[in-house]
Order: sequence, then structure tokens, then C-alpha cells
Amino acid sequence: MTDTLDRLEREFLPSPPARILELGCGNGMSWSLLMAGKGYEVHGVDISETAIVWAKEQFAERGLSGAFREGNVCEMPFIPDASFDTVMDGSCLHCLVGCDRTRCLQEVHRTLRPDGVFVVSTMCGLPKSDEAKARFDAANFQLLQNGRPYRTLKPLTDIERELMDAGFEVRDSRVSVNSWWDHVTMVCRVGDGQNSSR
Repeated sequence: MTDTLDRLEREFLPSPPARILELGCGNGMSWSLLMAGKGYEVHGVDISETAIVWAKEQFAERGLSGAFREGNVCEMPFIPDASFDTVMDGSCLHCLVGCDRTRCLQEVHRTLRPDGVFVVSTMCGLPKSDEAKARFDAANFQLLQNGRPYRTLKPLTDIERELMDAGFEVRDSRVSVNSWWDHVTMVCRVGDGQNSSR
């Protein structure tokens, strides 16, 4: 993750102390910690109250500044429009299914500044392992747990189209190949309204 962030910072991200929002920040020990260490103004949202408590504790123990809040990434009325220079997907998007994905992307678009950057970090492609294939609903691109969808696993082209439909331009895409499913890191900017990805 450190190498990825170094590349993103070098090629795409605004310089510190730009304002960063991590979606699905968990206990703050992923993107948020790395960004805070580089001098960014870090904010995080997670649906888990316990995770937010941990994030605040972890940052306090390290003497780092961070603003973490319990909330649903599909609806963030507590964040004003155009508040952030960068929004980081803390492997949150693939945890959303159905219309929640559209709602989340709309909120990202709303909370980003016009020249802002959206970094997507998500599962992609089709499942590879027998165990994952047995739990995959191919018609809806969803992994099931106890018969209910709990992860979205779409082909890369479908994810790009989803982002374009939400008003983003995909500027960079790097796929990490894994044995269960692949993972992509994508860099997006708010589109110019022409609905083109490159």
C-alpha cells in the first residue's frame, strides 16, 4: 500500500495539507494513517461505531490529527458540498451492492472539489477460486454469504462505465492479480460532462 500511495502522490494527488476523506476508514490504520503521516488533513467515515472509536484512539496514541465520524457513505449530509481535494475508497465500494453503489458515487461527486481526485480501490473481475465461484451470483455480479449479497465483483469495464455514469473520468487503472479475485486501483477526476473515460 505504501508503494501505491507514493506513486499516487507523485503522479496524481494534491500536495499536503490537502483535505482527504477516506470512505470505509475502519480503524484508521490504512489510507488514513499513511496520509496523516505525510501531512494531509485526514477525515474518515465508517458505518461501524466501534471502528471509529478505534480510529480516534489509534490516532491519539500516535499524536496524529484526524477527524473520524460514524456514518453511511451512501448518505453524508454532515459533509458540505465540494469539501475535499481527494476522496479515497478504503476498499469500501465493493462492500456496497445494488443502488447503494450509485448513491455512494453521487456522494463522492458531491463532496469533491471541481479539481478533486477520487481513488477507487476495489475488487474486480470474476471469482477464481472454487469456493468463491460457488458463492457468486453471475447475473448480478455479487458474492453471496448465507444466500445474501455482501460484495460486488464486477468486470473492470463495468466498473469504469459505472464511474463514468456517475460523472467521473478514469485517468489511471492498475490491476493487482490475485488467486481469489483481482483488485484494481483507479484514479478518477470529476468529468467535464462529455462522459468520456480518457
